Amino acid sequence: MLRIAAALLFTAAGALIGIQFSEQLKSRRGLCREIGTMLRRSAVLIRSTGADVYRLSRELRSCGFGELSFIEKLPERYSSGEDFHELWRKAANEQELGGEERDIILRFGDILGTSDIEGQLSSIAVLESEIECLERQRTEEYRQKSRLYRAAGTLFGVMLGILII
Repeated sequence: MLRIAAALLFTAAGALIGIQFSEQLKSRRGLCREIGTMLRRSAVLIRSTGADVYRLSRELRSCGFGELSFIEKLPERYSSGEDFHELWRKAANEQELGGEERDIILRFGDILGTSDIEGQLSSIAVLESEIECLERQRTEEYRQKSRLYRAAGTLFGVMLGILII
């Protein structure tokens, strides 16, 4: 009886591990969506109000981007001797992000406030197209691999359970 309970526990653990890997894929897709939303909102703010980096930082904080927690660490006001771009880079690097997502966020931070409004908007448009492409890629990964991860996790759990019995 104890072996059957252990076998069921291993099966459940395997299934949970598979679900966890599947959820990681889903989370990466959601992160791309949030980055895209951040880019679009930033472009609107820059276009409509000519927002500087600190106003943009305040506005982005008020939007409540859950998966982009680094935004909460950005300064809302200028302090003597600080470099906004360095603070952006430091905050973004502290958050765990995928390589391509991190690259887009870092490049976005580098372009903020470094040119006129039209220059910033054109650079943001390039980043928007890149994140849309990356989101499609993440969606396809999720579609292809999520079911596989869940099934493989359950299968390995069942196999371990059978070995115990």
